[in-house]
Amino acid sequence: MAAQLLTTKLYKPPIRTEVVPRPRLLDRLNDGLGRKLTLVSAPAGYGKSTLISAWLHTADVPFAWLYLDKGDNDPVRFFTYLIAALQGIDAKIGSSVQGWLEAPHPPSFESLAATLINDIAEFSRHFLLVLDDHHTITERAIHELLEFLVDRQPPQMHFVIATRHDPPLPLARLRARGELVEVRQRDLRFTVEETAAFLNQSFGLHLSAADVALLGERTEGWITGLQLAGLSMQGRDATSMAHFIDEFSGRHHFILDYLTDEVLRRQPERIQEFLLQTSILDRMCGPLCDAVVDQSAGSDGIDQRDEQATLEVLQRANLFVVPLDDERQWYRYHHLFAELLRARLAETQPDLIAELHQRAATWHEQNGLGFGAAQHALATGDYALAADVIQRTILKLDVLSRTEVTTVLGWMEALPGEVMRTRPWLRLFMARALYVSGQWNTAEQMLQDLEDWLYDHQEASEAKRLLALVVADRAGYALVQGQVRLGKELVRRMLARAPQDEMLASVRGPAMLGMAHMRAGEPVEAQRAFSQAINSAPEGMGYAMAPIICNLAETQYIQGQLRQCWQTCERAIKAGTVDGQRHASTGFAGLLQGKLLYEWNDLEAAARSLQQGLDLLRHGGIGAHFGNLDAVLAQTKQALGDHEGARAIIQRAVQRAQSANIARLVLQARAYEARIWLAQGELELARGWARDYRQLGATEYVRDFEDCTLARILLAGDQPDEALTLLDGMVPSAQASGRTGNLIEILALRAWAQRALGEENAAVHDLARALGEAEPEGYIRTFVDMGQPMAALLKQAARRGVTPAYVSKLLAALGDTQASGLASTPSPTQPLVEPLTERELEVLQLLAEGLSNRKIGQRLYISLPTVKSHTRNIYGKLGVHSREQAVVQGRALGILPSL
Repeated sequence: MAAQLLTTKLYKPPIRTEVVPRPRLLDRLNDGLGRKLTLVSAPAGYGKSTLISAWLHTADVPFAWLYLDKGDNDPVRFFTYLIAALQGIDAKIGSSVQGWLEAPHPPSFESLAATLINDIAEFSRHFLLVLDDHHTITERAIHELLEFLVDRQPPQMHFVIATRHDPPLPLARLRARGELVEVRQRDLRFTVEETAAFLNQSFGLHLSAADVALLGERTEGWITGLQLAGLSMQGRDATSMAHFIDEFSGRHHFILDYLTDEVLRRQPERIQEFLLQTSILDRMCGPLCDAVVDQSAGSDGIDQRDEQATLEVLQRANLFVVPLDDERQWYRYHHLFAELLRARLAETQPDLIAELHQRAATWHEQNGLGFGAAQHALATGDYALAADVIQRTILKLDVLSRTEVTTVLGWMEALPGEVMRTRPWLRLFMARALYVSGQWNTAEQMLQDLEDWLYDHQEASEAKRLLALVVADRAGYALVQGQVRLGKELVRRMLARAPQDEMLASVRGPAMLGMAHMRAGEPVEAQRAFSQAINSAPEGMGYAMAPIICNLAETQYIQGQLRQCWQTCERAIKAGTVDGQRHASTGFAGLLQGKLLYEWNDLEAAARSLQQGLDLLRHGGIGAHFGNLDAVLAQTKQALGDHEGARAIIQRAVQRAQSANIARLVLQARAYEARIWLAQGELELARGWARDYRQLGATEYVRDFEDCTLARILLAGDQPDEALTLLDGMVPSAQASGRTGNLIEILALRAWAQRALGEENAAVHDLARALGEAEPEGYIRTFVDMGQPMAALLKQAARRGVTPAYVSKLLAALGDTQASGLASTPSPTQPLVEPLTERELEVLQLLAEGLSNRKIGQRLYISLPTVKSHTRNIYGKLGVHSREQAVVQGRALGILPSL
């Protein structure tokens, strides 16, 4: 489920009618608009938020406001609220990264921040982002994220930070560069004139200039102290007021204690009780206060059941009540005032605190606010009650989103071990939360311990079902990490224990078994298992079946059944479309169809389908541990000639796989990266990957893609014998298991290797086998991506009459591959001691056409330094010192055609 966002944290505070005009400070704030950061830093009670609010309501500039609290120290939660605040300005800001935050293992925050900055850069107007109560943030990762954003923010954005102490940002550097405007405690202190206006106008007092000066001096212009003094003096006669002013002295915390006592004592008994008892609430509304406040308290004429009216009275009386929405339904106390009220409650009515929290927990749970219920239940100190509330809250969630994980883990870690031990549902969900947060080993150990406990307590409620769920989770974790044998064994154990009338046995079990077979390279068995799961699903499951139907489509892709795969993807999209809207899980179908379109050489359509699939998955919070979602898009960008785009996307794919901490995914992502390096002429980089890969031992999951990548690199590096040995070992397994799609690539590569070794008959034989399997399904890119060596092979096949129409089609496609940087022209005979390489010949031809180095790089999709390196090599081999001399010499030697 999506994270529960408290809209009150994004509330833009209204201008208060009693605010004292402060033009000197407003001018300073306005002067800082052209800089990067405005910092308003002062202790509690100096009116930081009030000043910023007044400023923003006089400036004709859009602004977003985010009120921070301790719960925002989870980086994902912080980023989620940051985007929600910005989307109050423009819904497009952050939309491209919003879904990634719900992923179990989102990409690095620096990567997300960079994408967010790009979104912000597209917003045309100047705007402000206010982070209020920044001092509550202690998480280093968030400070680093903010530093990144401040350093790189677009010029139309301006940060405003309100805090009790300076944030760990590079303030000295910003100050030295003139990029910082500061408002501090000395600036925020009320002047004598402001003190007079505040006390005499806001509180209706008629103080002399001497009295105003005395109060200002003793409070040192501290606004909260003056506010409490004003409240204490209201309603006094002249004698009493003079006595109050004479006695008024002391440091801030003494003043505050004294004035709090004065303010509380002067309120009606009913209001005193209301203030104390509601101080336990971070946010409050009338019905919640009704439920919490002891209704046996005294009366002051206000309807005791109408606590909404009480809140409104408190706001009008300036009793430190802050509205949190425009409808005046939700409020909070000024933080400092709330802290003092809680301290007074603990002093005067300590035995009541737990009961108040229990009432608050009950109200929150009854009103569907489970997270608030859990927080208050924990605060009661009754851990059994808290555990029950937390369990009910979690059971109502469909899944644990990444944004909720930190909170849920915090709850359960606060519970004593003996309370957790006897609540298997909580232990199961804690393991799931640990898994989502990337703590794989801890999650696995917790599940094993829970399984042992359930064996010893089979009389426990729902023990059999829980055992099946625990084993199912263990199987899922094992399969994600590529532990195929363990995954299969656990699935079988789960099926043996699950009640036969449950979805666990009829749908989830067969689907997981299908995934195990697919990881093991057994697509036929996987197809059978997925079909069983789909056929066993009850009516009305709808979009829930879309991912399993996509898994079925993937087995068909592996088997080389491309056209059937397309139809199955369409079936998944239909199942996952509700009221005309595609569910996020149908993004898998979009990815598969993108792979099909890529193979069929419809590159523009492939890119669109892949991007749509990625967007659907990310916006639905489906993340990296489901696969390398970006890699095929990177491959498609490369084929389209978008060299830089391909590199950026594949780097993002590798980064996401690494953040997921799943070796299987990292391996696959880096193999895609190696193919892109190879396509861009970066053979040494590709060889580096190959060296690392060859150090890897055996794995339980099949690695056809990675092994074919290694074969390509060996062939490109003129090591056909090693490539052939590798490929010879792959053929029997792919053929026996029905991995026909992979077999086509293996045979095509083996043909390349055999031709390089002079075995032309064997090469054409293998190519003919590959073409025979590929032609009915319309394979193109598997052959085209091999470039010039495949062109030569196809010409040989054409001369021998092998599938002439299909070969002509592939050769025509190869004629267009100059745009992808994958093909090269045949090398002419070169009368040189050290002949030019194929890439050097291409560069020399483009030099002859008069292209600049930059244009050559763009044409061949290689970097500028690489172009220069090739040019130096050409000069050395031809014995020349300029491009003009190189062209003349090339023509003289017959390497270039004569004019």
